[in-house]
Amino acid sequence: MAKKAVTIDLEELAQRRAAFVRENPWIIPVGVAIQMIPLALLIHGHVKTNIYRKKLQIEREKTKQLELKLQSDHTHGHHHGHPRHRGHHQHFDPVEPQQL
Repeated sequence: MAKKAVTIDLEELAQRRAAFVRENPWIIPVGVAIQMIPLALLIHGHVKTNIYRKKLQIEREKTKQLELKLQSDHTHGHHHGHPRHRGHHQHFDPVEPQQL
């Protein structure tokens, strides 16, 4: 099978495109808008990722602080993992479910 050579007249193609745009000037803002959609999505995703990364960092820090506090409380004389109770003990008093 013989290969066919394809030639493109770039000057003619440019003139045809220019004529098309002159006939349809609305195509320019539409084309720009279509190209902006992926850019807007990219920026939105990047901003959301940064927000969630910061929230995750804050939650990790809270967890770290809580672990340090629990370790600190445990090493200050608490026996067998039970915290000291101040005042009276609260007892759980379950309420029986009522029939409707």
